[in-house]
Amino acid sequence: MTVSGVTSAASSFPVLPRSTEAPASPGATAASGGAASDRVALSGLGGALRGDGLAAFGALSDAQRQQLADLVDSGKISGETVNDALTQRLKQARVSAMGATQRMYNNDHAALFLDETTSSDDLRGALSQTLARRSSLMDKLTAAMSEDERASASNDLAARTVNPLLAKDRTGMSRHIMPGFFSIDFSDSRLNSTKKQGDATYSLKALGVDLDAIDQALRKTGEEDAAAILSERAGLPTSRKVAADQDYSSDDALVKPLTVPSGGSSSDALLTYGEKLRSFLQASSAETRKAGTLAGHTVYQIDRPNHLTPPSLPAPSPTSAADAQAQEAHMKYITGLAVRY
Repeated sequence: MTVSGVTSAASSFPVLPRSTEAPASPGATAASGGAASDRVALSGLGGALRGDGLAAFGALSDAQRQQLADLVDSGKISGETVNDALTQRLKQARVSAMGATQRMYNNDHAALFLDETTSSDDLRGALSQTLARRSSLMDKLTAAMSEDERASASNDLAARTVNPLLAKDRTGMSRHIMPGFFSIDFSDSRLNSTKKQGDATYSLKALGVDLDAIDQALRKTGEEDAAAILSERAGLPTSRKVAADQDYSSDDALVKPLTVPSGGSSSDALLTYGEKLRSFLQASSAETRKAGTLAGHTVYQIDRPNHLTPPSLPAPSPTSAADAQAQEAHMKYITGLAVRY
């Protein structure tokens, strides 16, 4: 069974560019990654692809599609698991692109954070400039012919260099300038994955699928989706709409959102929130112990700069060696899902 340019009795899905409007139904069209004339002839994988999974599949190369279809046909993995894994990789591509966009925004517009007259319109205008710059760089990356050209565009997109102005002391300023459109929202199903989707990614990795290559194939789609989400948040015009994950369940969320209770300024409300946070962390640790079968999967390394220290998060102190191992496994699990960027 072949995947590209072949018609067969198997289910056949058109691979179309992402529509500028929301599809009539989830998974009705494949988002980006192919010309309108392309057709993907599938068997076991065809009926399982939908939503973000179908969009991600459309962005892959013929060889990558063929590998996934062959794995499903061989019975080594289910079509549902492949769909979940591709969905998770596309979400990670969006998250990574949003993080890089924020770094570039902060570097390019650091002076805005030091000017107390900065308005919301100034912040939105700066975002529009940053998104335009990133779109141009992504076009250069896509069209680059040499390895040096690709590396240069990729490094510019990663925006790892820190503007010294960002370290300037802002003590005494009457306003703290911070754009809200970069805020982390773990309730957004377009960005937060489920545990089921995370497990699927590790299952795909265990079968020898090159996740780095998949991530590279999804980089452009992740950039375009991230730009659309940020534009939506900032109230900027955008022709692209990123639909919610219809299969998402907050009960199975990889990172469960916590909400500060109303009246959070009172000591009683803060105490309640603290108890809720502690219970959440304890429950997360307990859930990690249940997922011990994942320990056998290889966690692939991600490209993180050595000079950046990851933020310290509150976590319950381990009461036993088993608890300590569970916490370490949980951190490796989350880290292993990150994208090289």
